[in-house]
Amino acid sequence: MLGAMGRYVKAFFYLITGRIDSARKEISKNPYVIQAQYDSIIRAKTGNIHRYKQAVAEMITQEEKKLATLKKLSEEVGRLERLKEGAGAKAKSLVEKLRASGADTEAIKNNPEYKQCLSAFNDFSSTLTEKNRHIAGLEEDLKQLTVNVASHKVQLQEL
Repeated sequence: MLGAMGRYVKAFFYLITGRIDSARKEISKNPYVIQAQYDSIIRAKTGNIHRYKQAVAEMITQEEKKLATLKKLSEEVGRLERLKEGAGAKAKSLVEKLRASGADTEAIKNNPEYKQCLSAFNDFSSTLTEKNRHIAGLEEDLKQLTVNVASHKVQLQEL
């Protein structure tokens, strides 16, 4: 008996659902309802396009920031290379000067001014290596961003 009651209740809900669905179909045929649905779809699509434009604009901003960082790092690399060359040249001239005065290799290696020049040279070399590695990473990121931005611009034009 309980099973029969359950089937009766289900059938009743199916009847109600069917009538509601049939009424919805009739209302959906109304030209005003169709126009409202169309306007709603247009608003949603327009909103999606605007969000997509904003995302592409953020990617372009990110690309410009990376370009500025790359430019700054390139300038720093140039400065560090000049400093490294200067430290190397100073160390060479100091070695030549000390050899001319008759100092042996051990005395030259223990000279505080030579140690300072050598330390500066090594410091600039390691910093240059690090900066060049960072520049290589930025260039890879920029290539990827440029390709992505270009493809998204094409998709925006199609939309």
